[in-house]
Amino acid sequence: MKKVIRKTFLAFLGISMVFVSCNTEQEEIVNSVQSVEERKSQKASKVEKNSALDLTFSLQDGEIMHQDFIITDLNAVNPSECGSTPFNQAINESVQSNLDLLGLDYYDLYTTINRLYTFIDEDKQYFGAEGEYTNFIKKQQRSLENFWSMPNEITVKGQHNSTLNDRDKIALVYIVFAGLPEVVAYSNADFLLAVNEASTFLNESPLLSFDGFASSTNLIVIGDGLVELMVKSGVEDRVVWNGILAHEWAHQIQFDNYAIWYPDGAADNEPEATRTTELEADFFAAYYMAHKRGATYNWKRVEEFFELFFNIGDCSFTSDGHHGTPLQRMEAARLGFELAKNTFPKGKVLSKDEVHASFLSVLNEIVD
Repeated sequence: MKKVIRKTFLAFLGISMVFVSCNTEQEEIVNSVQSVEERKSQKASKVEKNSALDLTFSLQDGEIMHQDFIITDLNAVNPSECGSTPFNQAINESVQSNLDLLGLDYYDLYTTINRLYTFIDEDKQYFGAEGEYTNFIKKQQRSLENFWSMPNEITVKGQHNSTLNDRDKIALVYIVFAGLPEVVAYSNADFLLAVNEASTFLNESPLLSFDGFASSTNLIVIGDGLVELMVKSGVEDRVVWNGILAHEWAHQIQFDNYAIWYPDGAADNEPEATRTTELEADFFAAYYMAHKRGATYNWKRVEEFFELFFNIGDCSFTSDGHHGTPLQRMEAARLGFELAKNTFPKGKVLSKDEVHASFLSVLNEIVD
């Protein structure tokens, strides 16, 4: 079965509004879009929407993505205590700061292109817009490989806004994933470069490199924009990079063990199943971060780490992408930390199966 990667800008804008208030109504979202449109319409009108670009891109057969930080509406986790976080506010402020009509029209397409390019990106990888975190991430990757006994199994790639200003990279996505001939692919790329010039939002917004995901092809991707907005919410930059990497690494462990750990699925509905696997990834990440043979975070760092996972919780109880509330995610991280600190003898690394069993034993405590 082909896995098709699509999302609409309005759904994305809904993310920011849900983050700010879990009781926000759809009418408020639409009104917000309209008010932004009025402020930004003059410059955006220089380029008319090109519907020919709006194609379906497909991954390879059997490909699975565990994509974080994307929320879509379905149903059905029971509501619990929940509310806005500083990360919610940082996202909302970023949307409102420079959104224009072109951003509304093309956000979906731009993020799809940027996401898909990471699958075929063969360039030397760097992390941070200027590569300022490259050495740090390489070091953390080696640490995770050693801790979980997974040498050379996982590829980690950075996602950057600069990809969307590169004619060859844009065209290559159309060639590989949409099957277009070169002449058409490059024509599309040229059109999008013109959009970049006319838009205040494309390609300046950090929301264009907002991905954090794990793929069953042993790939982890972390976007510069995701880290930038998390730092704006008050979490220290290296804690963000390390925490997200450890979390996505945990999803890779789940890919390897899912059939054994969850033979009947993680739950009987999609929202609860997603919440379970996300909270488990938080638990695994915290176990690694706190362990004396892992990231060896001291208490100050651990507090910042808890704050990271608190910030990336959501109130979308009716969404198949519900990742757990801020309080649930912080509790999952806290209990993973406690497991690392309370395991005897000190310094013993539990197996993946043992950490999984420990998580299941406290899942109801986390959720409740």
